[in-house]
Amino acid sequence: MKNTADEAVALGVEALQIFVRNPRGRGARAWTGEELDYFKQVIQDHNIDPVVVHIPYICNPAAARDDLYEFARQVVEEDLERCSLIGAGYLVLHPGSYTTSTVEQGITRIARLLNGIMDDYAGNVTLCLETMAGQGTEIGRDFTELNAIIELIRNRSRMGICLDTCHVFAAGYDISSDQGIARVMEEIDHTFGRSCIKLIHSNDSQKELSARRDRHAHIGDGFIGRAGFKRLMNHDFFRTLPFILETPFEAIDRDIAVLKELRG
Repeated sequence: MKNTADEAVALGVEALQIFVRNPRGRGARAWTGEELDYFKQVIQDHNIDPVVVHIPYICNPAAARDDLYEFARQVVEEDLERCSLIGAGYLVLHPGSYTTSTVEQGITRIARLLNGIMDDYAGNVTLCLETMAGQGTEIGRDFTELNAIIELIRNRSRMGICLDTCHVFAAGYDISSDQGIARVMEEIDHTFGRSCIKLIHSNDSQKELSARRDRHAHIGDGFIGRAGFKRLMNHDFFRTLPFILETPFEAIDRDIAVLKELRG
């Protein structure tokens, strides 16, 4: 945790997303009190807000297999607690894949799992469902599917949406043009609503519009392009939200500089 805090400061970030366990495994290391105090103090001293946690990729809350479904429930519960320990405000969750069932059954299982956790949740973390690119049997490829989940959640005050720019572009939402962004806003207004969107995962797309392929690219190096991100960064609604980069780490400092330039 100390290295994470120091690296965030060195990069000059204004918001931060981290994993609190192995992103592709089941392990979760216990933190010392010293680590937690250091992390929270550095984050506070440098006004890094919000702090966001991402659920590991192997978590599938729509799983048809009961063992995988139970594992997803366990991870969401544990990561909500770990968010509270580090002072994170948001926990981002992929809706998952329905695999051998149907999309309708997958949506029902996601809602059942989240209701079982959130009905009695008394913490301050907001759980955000992420928009997906639509690969294979992924749920969340369009706003209608995400809205169907949200409408089944009883404790909606602690639920939100994380909009991933690469994912929505790959799923067929043109956020690279003024006309496309206007149509996206119309669909948001007719589904879960603007107030439900809490975060932006800011990633260019290696693949073209509607490709249904999740391939992140550096800002300006993909099909959304610098012009598309300039539109988003200066849009009346989107500019009010935190932009979280998930681009390849070897040039993350360049991507941070590009977003700040486009915003300016």
